[in-house]
Amino acid sequence: MAQPNKDLHLTAEFLTLLRAGFYGQIKFESALSTLESGFIPVGYLDTAHKAFDKLDIWMNDLAKELPIFATSWSSPETFDAISAMSFMRDLKTDLQVIIPQLEEALLVPNLSQEREAVKLLVAALVRSSSTRSSYVETLAVLFNQLKAPDLAQQVALEIEGAREYVRITDIILNTFNTPSAYDDGLCEKLRSEASLTPCDFKALVHDTNILLNVYAKEFTFELAEFSREQAQEWIDNQIPAVAAGYWQAYDFNAQDFLEWKDVGVTGAPLAANWRRAQFAPTEAIEWIKEGLTPSIAIVWREAGFNEPARVSSMLRRGITDPAKAPRTDSGS
Repeated sequence: MAQPNKDLHLTAEFLTLLRAGFYGQIKFESALSTLESGFIPVGYLDTAHKAFDKLDIWMNDLAKELPIFATSWSSPETFDAISAMSFMRDLKTDLQVIIPQLEEALLVPNLSQEREAVKLLVAALVRSSSTRSSYVETLAVLFNQLKAPDLAQQVALEIEGAREYVRITDIILNTFNTPSAYDDGLCEKLRSEASLTPCDFKALVHDTNILLNVYAKEFTFELAEFSREQAQEWIDNQIPAVAAGYWQAYDFNAQDFLEWKDVGVTGAPLAANWRRAQFAPTEAIEWIKEGLTPSIAIVWREAGFNEPARVSSMLRRGITDPAKAPRTDSGS
């Protein structure tokens, strides 16, 4: 079986996003609690726990090839489907509450003097990484259960990268769990690291919009919550609302999308990470082709190494410090 039928596939996508979203919310609360933040109100996780009670049942049913959604419907017809939609709206609402507070925290002038803002940014990183990791791991498991190994293998390619991001955010959480961490230097590094978290959450909101409107005849810019003015440039460039929603979440316009697409980058998060590192699309793609990350590229470029292929060669030789790398190739 190459892939599950449409009902099973839709149910898998829906339940995976719900599980990942609420798992991320639980990790968000846990991180804030670890940091002794007063940000989270009492009862914050009540909905998440109710959702998991249902998700455990629904995912067990899905493993038996019993979907809760049918693509033949014109709207949700069963209690389970209606309930799942309600949980998705709850998840969306929570993200929409958090996003402006994250954006405000990122703009705090003296971040080291605003500990609650620091704690919120740290917890947001934990939530973003946990959500992503949960999503790819859960979807890979479900596709395997549904006898769709090709799809499972495709998703599984992202698992290690997602787990590495979790490891990094765990280190950040542990770092800021000590009073001495709140100095200007570390807080500014945190600001940079957390700069894309509002965008990550906006992309998740876009995910929820797509699934909440799965029974619409067409996913329009209105359903993607674009204003007419925002939508027009994307329409003029014949870019559909699904793609536009992800790219706008990361503050790209239609022309930006076309420039990154022209070099072969179709994922907004990837483009956003390279743009944050101040690489133009034509520069970034050369490093991407070598399998190098923005953090590695920054270090080597600042040291005067502007040829990604040469940097890749150095790394294969075991040279990770540009200061120890030969400036010219010995021919060996």
